[in-house]
Amino acid sequence: REQKTLCDVVLVVQDREIPGHRVVLAAASHFFSLMFTSNMLESKSFEVELKDAEPDIIEQLVEFAYTARISVNSNNVQSLLDAANQYQIEPVKKMCVEYLKEQVDASNCLGISVLAECLDCPELKTTADDFIHQHFTEVYKTDEFLQLDVKRVTHLLHQDTLTVRAEDQVYDAAVRWLKYDEQNRQQYIVDILAKVRFPLVSKNFLSKTVQAEPLIQDNPECLKMVISGMRYHLLSPEDREELGESSRPRRKKALDNVVYILGGSQLFPIKRMDCYNVVKDSWYSKLGPPNPRDSLAACASNGKIYTSGGSEVGNSALYLFECYDTRTESWHNKPSMLMPRCSHGMVEANGLIYVCGGSLGNNVSGRVLNSCEVYDPSTETWTELCPMIEARKNHGLVFVNEKIYAVGGQNGMGGLDSVEYYDIGSNEWKMVSPMPWKGVTVKCAAVGSIIYVLAGFQGVGRLGHILEYYTETDKWVACSKVR
Repeated sequence: REQKTLCDVVLVVQDREIPGHRVVLAAASHFFSLMFTSNMLESKSFEVELKDAEPDIIEQLVEFAYTARISVNSNNVQSLLDAANQYQIEPVKKMCVEYLKEQVDASNCLGISVLAECLDCPELKTTADDFIHQHFTEVYKTDEFLQLDVKRVTHLLHQDTLTVRAEDQVYDAAVRWLKYDEQNRQQYIVDILAKVRFPLVSKNFLSKTVQAEPLIQDNPECLKMVISGMRYHLLSPEDREELGESSRPRRKKALDNVVYILGGSQLFPIKRMDCYNVVKDSWYSKLGPPNPRDSLAACASNGKIYTSGGSEVGNSALYLFECYDTRTESWHNKPSMLMPRCSHGMVEANGLIYVCGGSLGNNVSGRVLNSCEVYDPSTETWTELCPMIEARKNHGLVFVNEKIYAVGGQNGMGGLDSVEYYDIGSNEWKMVSPMPWKGVTVKCAAVGSIIYVLAGFQGVGRLGHILEYYTETDKWVACSKVR
């Protein structure tokens, strides 16, 4: 082709001439196949003009027809996808779609969704739309969202699958969009705010923020919506169900799909908090607890992360109790625990924070504890609970079916294989079957009714496989194949 040997067509794109063979172009592109095998003028012409095309892009597509190779990057992907769609070159279209699926983020997902719709790429549209719904709280704060047309905004705000912590955020998105161009968007106020499910907006937010909003105060239809939201909070659960769509819940947001890792030390306590985004498979850092330390415990509850106790390297245990608000990204000190603790267990159950065991210090003389206490975030108070049967530190603590299980760990004498559970209803501890392994440290997690022991340390050796505890049958299983 480059030597123009046996070329029987020249594609004219603006002022560039690109030679080729009809048979090769027709084999690679359904568009050219129809053009060269029909009664169109181009089927006989030596020169074929392609209007509104980019010379570089057509050159790359012709090259692909001969080599099956093409470079897709952020600079050319949109033009390539557009041209591959127009000239019906499916492999290139597929490559562009796969590339764009990997690039979707909060700043471009709305644009990619629109592009996918225009170019008939349903798979790409689904990926972009799923991202928009799942990360709506980030997306509605972007310029792309503010520039959407009214049809797309109303469609988006109507979706059940918007993932939000509270309906207040959907209201915030609606008002942001309206105020971005208030003069021209005033006519859409009722249509847009009708997509906000006012019965799901918190009572406090309705009375303080929504009622004070000038856009709503000046519009009787919008005021009616707010009043219906207020009335909802006075209705019985049975009457609420009759409201139908306006009170149908959205998908709940779970701490932004982020895993937070905090505490620990490397000669000195680590100050930062490492964060792993499960959806994006990416890491970043945030400011850690105000009092950096190791051997602390942490758990999550209602959009907040609570940290307790711990010790500054080699020192005695602390009473400290702190709270990190994932919404405002700020740390706050909370009322101290009743006992200082480090290397203890902490778990959330039914909105309350339970703290069990630990020791009074990281040194050898630090007494191991069996005491337990519970914190109520609504009253900000601690209450002492029934102590564990066995004092333990570095144990696993998990919540399963209204019971809190303390798994393994160690006491003053060494490693433990014992397991006990706290019955929340009766405020008492009961022993169950011991682990088929004994160590001084245990890390475990619960999924459904099964507790998985995923890591353990014996002082010299480590747990070489996963242990599973079936709480319903009180049976342990060692998965020796899974290391």
